[in-house]
Amino acid sequence: MRQNFSGKNVRGNFIYKRLGQQLLSNRKKRGLSQEELSTLSHVDRTFIGRIEQGRANPSFKTVCKISRVLKVRMVELLKGF
Repeated sequence: MRQNFSGKNVRGNFIYKRLGQQLLSNRKKRGLSQEELSTLSHVDRTFIGRIEQGRANPSFKTVCKISRVLKVRMVELLKGF
């Protein structure tokens, strides 16, 4: 498994960034702010921001909550892996 200089898994970083890009894209398509998505999904707004920046590792449950609000299948948020 490749690691970067900080010792973190490079593949994992790519996955988090890709998930964040998909979340951001789908949120904007729905015309929702992070605050609105937070309220509807019951996920903290700052955590949503960290996911979108690729700096968080959300649980399966969190991704399910967000995908429901965005009205996209979870597989759409995980597309491109």
